[in-house]
Amino acid sequence: AASPQARSPPKGPVLSPPPGLERSLRLSGQGPHMNIPDDQADKLLLASWGLPQAVLEKYHCLGVVRMFQWQAECLMVGQALEGKNLVYSAPTSAGKTLVAELLILKRVLETRKKALFILPFISVAKEKKFYLQALFQDVGVRVEGYIGNISPAVGFSALDVAVCTIERANSLINRLIEENMMDLLGIVVVDELHMLGDSQRGYLLELLLTKICFLTERMKNKQAHGLFSDRIQIVGMSATLPNLDLLASWLNADLYHTEFRPVPLVEQLKIGSRVYDSSMQRVREIQPLPHVKGDEDHVVSLCYETVQDGHSVLVFCPSKNWCEKLADIIAREFCSLQQECLQKTSSLSPVVLDAQGIEQLTGQLKRSPSGLDSVLQRTIKWGVGFHHAGLTFDERDIIEVAFRQGVLRVLAATSTLSSGVNLPARRVIIRTPMFGGRSLDVLTYKQMSGRAGRKGVDTEGESILMCKPAEKTKGAALLQGCLKPVRSCLLRQEGEEVTSSMIRAILEIIVGGIAGSPQDIQAYASCTLLGASLKGDQQNSGRDQENICHGAIDACVKWLLENEFIQALTSDTGKEIYCPTHLGSATLFSSFSPFAALEIFADLQRAMKSFVLENDLHSLYLVTPVYEDWAKIDWYQFFCLWEKLPASMRRVAELVGIEESFLARSVKGKILTRTEKQLRQMAVHKR
Repeated sequence: AASPQARSPPKGPVLSPPPGLERSLRLSGQGPHMNIPDDQADKLLLASWGLPQAVLEKYHCLGVVRMFQWQAECLMVGQALEGKNLVYSAPTSAGKTLVAELLILKRVLETRKKALFILPFISVAKEKKFYLQALFQDVGVRVEGYIGNISPAVGFSALDVAVCTIERANSLINRLIEENMMDLLGIVVVDELHMLGDSQRGYLLELLLTKICFLTERMKNKQAHGLFSDRIQIVGMSATLPNLDLLASWLNADLYHTEFRPVPLVEQLKIGSRVYDSSMQRVREIQPLPHVKGDEDHVVSLCYETVQDGHSVLVFCPSKNWCEKLADIIAREFCSLQQECLQKTSSLSPVVLDAQGIEQLTGQLKRSPSGLDSVLQRTIKWGVGFHHAGLTFDERDIIEVAFRQGVLRVLAATSTLSSGVNLPARRVIIRTPMFGGRSLDVLTYKQMSGRAGRKGVDTEGESILMCKPAEKTKGAALLQGCLKPVRSCLLRQEGEEVTSSMIRAILEIIVGGIAGSPQDIQAYASCTLLGASLKGDQQNSGRDQENICHGAIDACVKWLLENEFIQALTSDTGKEIYCPTHLGSATLFSSFSPFAALEIFADLQRAMKSFVLENDLHSLYLVTPVYEDWAKIDWYQFFCLWEKLPASMRRVAELVGIEESFLARSVKGKILTRTEKQLRQMAVHKR
């Protein structure tokens, strides 16, 4: 990538709407489904928006020559182009990312400030990093990634765009705050903004955005003028949510929503051989292929009819093993069909394959660092592949390109592929409504089915959800379902005294020096999504809302004081202020939750008093990661191992907190994990 010094300042504004476009859009919006007049259509060409020539050429190579009308409307909504925050939603495959890419380019080139692009998954973030590097390198915009355990070789100040996962973005923001370098940041783009409601990681995203909102508000109060260009712009892309207006209000953002899809989507449900539409009307009966073995669910038949029409199929499976087995079965049946056609024992036509493309694909996979996978070696001969996290990044990249080019016609994939990697197909088959032992949620289903339909190739996309008769209700609920409103993960659950997310939120701002007084902490809390939700809740009176928020904050501060993460001091003016202890600072910089940090700290304190060197067990325990979700434990097997332990190892186990009575209760299934002490016991035994 080109160095930042090589970048010359833009001669004029980057990304400026062509004159008269706003009026054309207004006129086109006066009737339902009205499009911009033909004589104004050139104004949607990317070339009309003042983009650098090098970026235009890159977009043209990718086949992106003009915007969709909704993208132009979105860019021109409110004051987004001047730097005001923007929240927008559109269906999967509608082209959401283009809007964010253009706003990043504008902000970086015009203000010389940095951009953060936050994505939820490592695989998607890696793909986005390489894509943006190729897109922006010729205009001297340096793109690097903070992804998983990978960090750029250069410091943050030497790059222009940082592509991050949620956890790494939060750590990066904390570091910029600590080093007083937040003014380097010009724009933060959040893909999948609806992840705010995710029970595992939503609170981190909320904390990250709250810190930016809080600091922006504080900065705004200090400045005489209110120019958006001097602030950090937040751009959030989201699936269609019922309370999207709450998110926009929370972030003080302009809001744009569209239901536009470049290719219409037909959603269907299959039970047995019958196929139903979204209103549960029967639309067809599948005729299974003759001579095909083991295709009771008609997957091979559905793949064959699509491939024979010259189209491609994406099959979503719940596990990596299932992907590989299904790809093997489909390839085997395509092979059998070929043999029968040669022997003239079948009336069906053989699958049409790109022999030259398959030969090149085989060669590429053989030359990849991991070599050619044995299952892929069997399947790609017949235009069938699989895609999951067990493949290397190189293998996934090669397979994705082959599927886009039509060399691979059928791809069996896990759900990771649905959330960001751009691989559309004419037909999407969702193999079951149960993934990972749980029913699919509406969001994941929408992301999977939304992959159906290739822009510029297909006249429509088709998704088929396969269900057993007993799963009919679940299937219908997915087809007809809407996403639930996003709620703050800082909100206390029923029976919970205080949330670990809220504790972490308050610890972060005290350690980072953002807030130190009770008044600052209350002001910060009002900038959270929780604060915005309480403000907007019409069922509570203003006083009730204040009490709810104040009570939660007071409980968190009390917990942090009692567990010595922070200490209360008196300032020179006699006011109470909070300062972090060494434990509080270490917790934040380790990225552990306060509860996990407390466990580790207690283990280390015990080890300082009596560290056992008689065997390796104590050392192994201390370096074992603290995870909340270990695999399921066979408590009977655990108890048997315990009974066989020599006395020296039992002493170590008892020292760290293993209790024979707890193991005996666990074997009988009498485990209680209601109180903090019981949860701590369970965590020690699992570890």
